[in-house]
Amino acid sequence: MKGTIKLFTRFVILGIPLYVMMLYAALRPMAYMPVEYAMWQEEKDYVESGKGADVIIVGDSRAKSGIIPELLGEDVDSYNMAIGGCNSIEMYYAVKRYLAAHEAPGEALVIFAPYHFCDIDNWGQTMSFNYLDTSQLLSVYADAARLGETDKLGEHFFTDVFSYKLRLPNKYLASMYTARVNGRLPENSAKYDSVRADKGYTQFGDEEGNDKLNYETHHEIFDTSPLVTLYYSRLLEELEAAGCSVKIIQSPVNTASGEAITEEFYKGFSSMMEGIKADHPDFTVETEVPVYDNKYFGDNNHLNRAGAEVFTAEIRERYFDAD
Repeated sequence: MKGTIKLFTRFVILGIPLYVMMLYAALRPMAYMPVEYAMWQEEKDYVESGKGADVIIVGDSRAKSGIIPELLGEDVDSYNMAIGGCNSIEMYYAVKRYLAAHEAPGEALVIFAPYHFCDIDNWGQTMSFNYLDTSQLLSVYADAARLGETDKLGEHFFTDVFSYKLRLPNKYLASMYTARVNGRLPENSAKYDSVRADKGYTQFGDEEGNDKLNYETHHEIFDTSPLVTLYYSRLLEELEAAGCSVKIIQSPVNTASGEAITEEFYKGFSSMMEGIKADHPDFTVETEVPVYDNKYFGDNNHLNRAGAEVFTAEIRERYFDAD
């Protein structure tokens, strides 16, 4: 018995560095995570406890960098709760969280890049940031299994869930080392504060023009993911059930990409939007993707500040000035 206790005590003592790293990883993510984490955390804090808005902007990085709430109009109480790098899966749960904590907004502007119906390109980030709880992750996996798309959630889904939820060093030690433990706190805190001050808006590219090809140009056809489209449908149904006036808006692409995206891709995307319009006749659904001059893009996928001002002004004129 004494030998067993002694062995157990040694095991506990030897594990202290591991436990310290796990505890630090769980309690101090702003100190070592990449700057994207600060944006995700700001959004999560807002949807769970922040002051509600009459108009919410829902979507991915093109929504987050494209709509400036302060410029939608002095009388438009809005917040941009889009998330850079997400797709309809994360945004579905974000909207559920928002509606659980706030009165339903009067309007929701929904903006997703067309390619985000085809790919789940940042799922590792979703896992790393622990944006979804374990039950939500398992629910997504069950849907993916039913649809034959578990490969989109990673080769080692269950061990990843275990490692991320326990904050094991195999997932977080490299970031801690790069940050020298606490080195990213000033940058992340500043980003969090700036996003909150701008009501959720932030830039993803700051170039004064970009003529490179975007992600849509990588697809010959509009090859949608059944898992993504399932959660997109659920997202729309959630907003509709809450009584929101839903406007599905298309974010611009640069001229270089607009000319390179295949006709088949455009047709497939437009057809899907037409189907949504038929299924939700009370929604406003834009079916065509606008093209802006290259000078309005901060990188190949996102509007720069000047582009966001133009786009926001157009949305304001189209949907809010008449009010």
